[in-house]
Amino acid sequence: MKTDKKEMAALLLAEFQVYIKSGFEHRFSHMDHLGNEDLYLSLHDKGDINAVATLLKKHSGRVVTITPYIVDEGFEIAYHFDVYGIVLTVTLLTKDGIIDSITPNLKSADWTEREMQDLFNIKLIGHPNPDRLILDEKMAPGIFKEYMTLSDAMTGAATNTLWEKINEAKGEQNG
Repeated sequence: MKTDKKEMAALLLAEFQVYIKSGFEHRFSHMDHLGNEDLYLSLHDKGDINAVATLLKKHSGRVVTITPYIVDEGFEIAYHFDVYGIVLTVTLLTKDGIIDSITPNLKSADWTEREMQDLFNIKLIGHPNPDRLILDEKMAPGIFKEYMTLSDAMTGAATNTLWEKINEAKGEQNG
């Protein structure tokens, strides 16, 4: 389907108004100098993710990846979709770590949802194949909670600890 990306983005936003019952925040849209369109939405209710998947299935959309983040309130999950060449990022918050699977609507979510389940211990309701994706049984569910987050590492927390350990190993004292 050959269509203008700006027109398609406007159509998607209009349809989201109908499909997403609890509402959403249209954080922003952006079109770069090459005509690539990006849309960013935040759902008010995590249960509306299936409405998003239903709409995107109608438009032959696909999941590119799903990115969970550990936040104070639980998990923020960013779903990254492609629909007619438009990158759509939809975020939601789950305080209890339980969300509906979108795999029944969008098969392209299968592996990324299962990865999220393995690494973050986020429970998926209605996933057609909830078996572990990462087959190493020694790896505990939610293993990412045991490691320092990238955001902590980028603020220098890891760097200070790393240098303290290096200096300690060399027999030097921090001063």
